[in-house]
Amino acid sequence: MADAGAPASRCRLYLEASDPLPANFAALLDVALATGDIACLRISASPEIASIIATAQAKGCAVLLDDATNEVTGFGADGVHLWKPEDYEQAREMLGPSASIGVFCGNSRHAAMEAGEAGADYVSLAPDLELVKWWAEIMVVPLVVELAQDLDQAGDFVAAGADFLCLDDDIWQSEESLKVAINRVMALIG
Repeated sequence: MADAGAPASRCRLYLEASDPLPANFAALLDVALATGDIACLRISASPEIASIIATAQAKGCAVLLDDATNEVTGFGADGVHLWKPEDYEQAREMLGPSASIGVFCGNSRHAAMEAGEAGADYVSLAPDLELVKWWAEIMVVPLVVELAQDLDQAGDFVAAGADFLCLDDDIWQSEESLKVAINRVMALIG
């Protein structure tokens, strides 16, 4: 976790799985985990994810279910990523203090501050450089920037204080597209 006002000491990647998962997702995940420093995988709940979760966790990658609080325990995931900040309290009550719960707050400073103060393990923000700088200057709660297609700006967001960069689901098209995207971002974040 970065100190308030200081850039993250080591920014890591956070990947969003495609939904539905491609038939070769397990192989693609192995490639991703071998290619870069992947801290977390966000994945939608579906019957085929149990072995994917186990594989990711065995390699030190946390797995969060995408907006499926009630499925976390059954799948053995590490926690949940919520798209509505108002769902945080209920998720924490259901999952307890040890689960990782992140909250997407878009461009809302107010929602991000409320989520951080409520105890969210991270807040997730839209790729807005000024917003990221603001967050890093005043808060210590880790920040995930939803980088999406903006791969070339990875270095700017790291310099602004991002702890994690979330690459969206377009990277899962092939082993080559996955390697190219991860290597590109890893080179930019240093």
